[in-house]
Amino acid sequence: MIISDLKHGLFKYEVKDYYAILGVPIDASAKDIRLRYLKIAYQLHPDTNRAQTQEEKQRASDILSKVVNAAYENLYKEKLRKECQLIMSEIGRRLATDAYKITIGSENAKKLLQEEKNTEKTYHEMIEKFASEQYQDLSKLSTKIALMSELNMVYLMSQKGKEMSKIMGVSSQPKIVASEPIIIESTGNITTSGVNIDNPVENETAKKPTVSRLDKLISSAKQHAEDENYEQGIMDLREAVKIDSNSSTVHGLLGSMYLKQNNLIYGRIHINKAMMLNGNDPIAKQAQQELKNIEKEKKAKSGGASSVKSTTKDSKIPKSSEKSKDKDGKGKKEAPKIFGIPLW
Repeated sequence: MIISDLKHGLFKYEVKDYYAILGVPIDASAKDIRLRYLKIAYQLHPDTNRAQTQEEKQRASDILSKVVNAAYENLYKEKLRKECQLIMSEIGRRLATDAYKITIGSENAKKLLQEEKNTEKTYHEMIEKFASEQYQDLSKLSTKIALMSELNMVYLMSQKGKEMSKIMGVSSQPKIVASEPIIIESTGNITTSGVNIDNPVENETAKKPTVSRLDKLISSAKQHAEDENYEQGIMDLREAVKIDSNSSTVHGLLGSMYLKQNNLIYGRIHINKAMMLNGNDPIAKQAQQELKNIEKEKKAKSGGASSVKSTTKDSKIPKSSEKSKDKDGKGKKEAPKIFGIPLW
């Protein structure tokens, strides 16, 4: 099983859902993550797993080293875990904004979606239920991870939707469509309908998520930047800001383009905004570095000019240039010069 083969839940949006891989809720603590990892490692390690054949043992070992270990590495270390949480928060906000475009396939995810008062409790109970049998049958592992990732997706949308509702003063959160089933669960077993989760080739014809207007504007702006058409790129990004004023990517790109136009003030404003929203955004960090380079270069030039002024101030003016005769033959003091240019 390869992570890139997973195309459901958050994986559908090119987000590596390490929480679903380990079978832990998104708000799991470092201690819970470690305990869960140790339990999975015991099940999959060649010395302790109960596989009957050498082939099954090898598959378990590969999943442990290539999939589970990578997920644990990204969630247990505090710095990496915070980055994952920022990514989850951002994707949850974006999905909540476009909630009416999202389709839910599994029955459990639909049930979680319909919960209003006990969303958090129901979510944790469902994740715990799937986690208990997640790594028992590796042939169904992809299905289990996909199901949990869809639960994570619904939970994030629900939480962010409630936050947005409070900010906007709306009593209800955006409506999410519960149609076009991808995963159907039968009593005792988990089966698939319409899409085979374990077969990525069959998934190529599955319905792809609609690209939002925000993503189109960002993509268009990037293309204009490559063509050095910064004016049009800025126009696209201004529209993007109207759609999502809290996107670090949009502000980072906008700041970078203003720098290309030598508009240091506007560039600094948007780059600072981008770093405040998400200091780990690669685009925001790149824009910040561009700003630092420009400011460093400007400071160096300013320092060089001051040095020239200091040097010329102390230099003596040749006696031959101190006095000259005008047309009437009267003595007149000539202005001192720097590089042949009179100072007054």
